[in-house]
Amino acid sequence: VLLGLYIVGILAFFLYLGFPSDNIKTYMVNQFSGISPQIDVTIERIAPALPPGIRLYNVNLYHQQKVWGRFENIKIIPHLFSLFGSDKAFSFTANAYAGEIKGKAEIEQNSPVGRMVIDTTLTGLQVKDVEAIQAVSGYGISGFLDGTLAYQSNARNQSLKSDLSLSDVRVDLGLPLFNQSYLEFNDVKARLVLNNYRLTFENCRLEGKQLDASISGSIMLNRDFS
Repeated sequence: VLLGLYIVGILAFFLYLGFPSDNIKTYMVNQFSGISPQIDVTIERIAPALPPGIRLYNVNLYHQQKVWGRFENIKIIPHLFSLFGSDKAFSFTANAYAGEIKGKAEIEQNSPVGRMVIDTTLTGLQVKDVEAIQAVSGYGISGFLDGTLAYQSNARNQSLKSDLSLSDVRVDLGLPLFNQSYLEFNDVKARLVLNNYRLTFENCRLEGKQLDASISGSIMLNRDFS
């Protein structure tokens, strides 16, 4: 038993010592950046993790050279059986914005349509710190975000389904609206579906002190999906 533990310990030590962190970091940055010419990613360092996987530290996502996301760390664990096939599957956990992002992904590498499936759960993200949301909205928004995202893509189409919930929401308006400089909502719940270039609001409900509202409809997009 002691000999077995010694061998395992020595093996783990040398695997950690010889871990090709720089090569993996370069590969992952290139993969992320290949999604769109407008997207860049920086990773401070990469280290092995247990269960067998890798952990990325201080990951920054840029869109058109502006920060859109900061992640303290991201842990990626490949599914064991997918390592021996052409189709890859892995689970991931990320800490960001005082909350947590968890999910799993499946990628069919040899498929003629290049299918990709990503399921994600968001828990307790502080919206006021999320650069992408602030940049897109144009307003000061705070609150805690929870929800789920289900993304699928192939060579012919892309789709995204999401159920999102915001609590303790405050929206600071640039210009007062009906003599209100800000709006507060106890809850905001939304079900959104993005299918290629059509974004559909299946159900969006806002409940607040100054305003209750519901929104439904769709928006046609003519820009790059990313």
